[in-house]
Amino acid sequence: MRSIVAITGSMLILLAQFPAEGQVLRLADERRQLSPETLAANGLVVVESRRLRLVTDLPLESVKDLPHLADALFDELERQLGQLPPTAAGTDFQVTGFLIEVKERFANASLLPAEQFNIRHGRHLGYEFWMNNQTSPYYRRHLLLHEFIHCFMMCENGMHDIPPLWYTEGIAEYFATHQFEQTVSRSRFGILPPTVDGFEGWGRIAEVRGTGSTSTTPARPMLINEILHPASNQFTDERNYAHAWALVWLIRNHPELKEPFSGLSRVRTNKEHHDASDKIPTDIWKRLAIVWPLFLESLVEGFDTQRSFPSLKKNATPFSTRQFPIVTHVLSERGWQSSGVVFAKKSVLRLTSSGRFTVHDQPRPWISETSGITIEYYSKHPIGKLMAILVSPDGDYVTARIPVGSEATITVPENHDAELWLQINDSEAKRSGNSGSAEVQIEVMP
Repeated sequence: MRSIVAITGSMLILLAQFPAEGQVLRLADERRQLSPETLAANGLVVVESRRLRLVTDLPLESVKDLPHLADALFDELERQLGQLPPTAAGTDFQVTGFLIEVKERFANASLLPAEQFNIRHGRHLGYEFWMNNQTSPYYRRHLLLHEFIHCFMMCENGMHDIPPLWYTEGIAEYFATHQFEQTVSRSRFGILPPTVDGFEGWGRIAEVRGTGSTSTTPARPMLINEILHPASNQFTDERNYAHAWALVWLIRNHPELKEPFSGLSRVRTNKEHHDASDKIPTDIWKRLAIVWPLFLESLVEGFDTQRSFPSLKKNATPFSTRQFPIVTHVLSERGWQSSGVVFAKKSVLRLTSSGRFTVHDQPRPWISETSGITIEYYSKHPIGKLMAILVSPDGDYVTARIPVGSEATITVPENHDAELWLQINDSEAKRSGNSGSAEVQIEVMP
């Protein structure tokens, strides 16, 4: 930023500021002015920090930490997503948030957005956002951080040139998922909840697994292309937000996806996003489509990122009689593992297995064979039982878990070729105490 100055006697006067040639600027801060008298007359109070001015009609005790939490989040966003450029006026980045319990109070104070900006849960515009109060303290914080992130991401180009919907909403959901600490500056962002306790109102994992609704029939997980190319230009279903979060979490945490997708971390425009996406190898996109339904099927609170991700490394090849019979080993400490083979539609597979391995080493090791241990169940089957699942090469079709045990016959669906994946049944949050493997022989019946 360069300035034009004039010197009069001992006075140095700033006449104008303008950006250096080629310098990128963020949007001017044009937030509305707040009248203390109008706020007080309508029962509204303000709590403020460097990055957030919060206007609310809630008791101060319930919101006093929120601006400082936004400060901590801002620092994390700049570390992870890149520093923001300055404004032409050199003003600090700060957002005004309106946290609403009784809408009429904000309407009487003329603090609501235009009517076309309906506030379903939360909305943002420029350096301002509006949100309805939430019954859960966790989700109140989460929604506030979500809208704050949108303001951070949109402050350079507004709403005119933004990355795709899955990315903007997924990034907001990703960093808003947080672990709150009493020393607010030590709070952590972009986490996977270790349990459901303390994260009331969030529910993203239940939603992606189809168990978050009141229906007795679990909803089908969304396909990867349904997330990347949604039918609408806005999300109207909580499951959209949940799947966008899951995809961002997957590409930022899977050890084989973090590097290929790292170019997305600092994008701010649709062109930047498109250019970064084009640099991701085609085979990575193809394998992502296959591991996506496997990831959703096994996602739980406390998911073990070291052991439980389906691997992209083993490219599956079509079955050939020259491979007959197929023998593979399934590690008990790992999640879904590919057999490395795609079987033709209608193929009848005979699986036989053997081996002894450990499932859980506390308070003492449990030794299991592939039929499993009936003292404990996971996903309606004994832990330690050999399980299978079939995924089509494009990822658009996936079966439910198929119990195998020591022996089973599996028929590939009549409309899809399918890659066979295997695992020792267990929660993806509890594999750290497992060891050993099972041997599986796969035959294609004539």
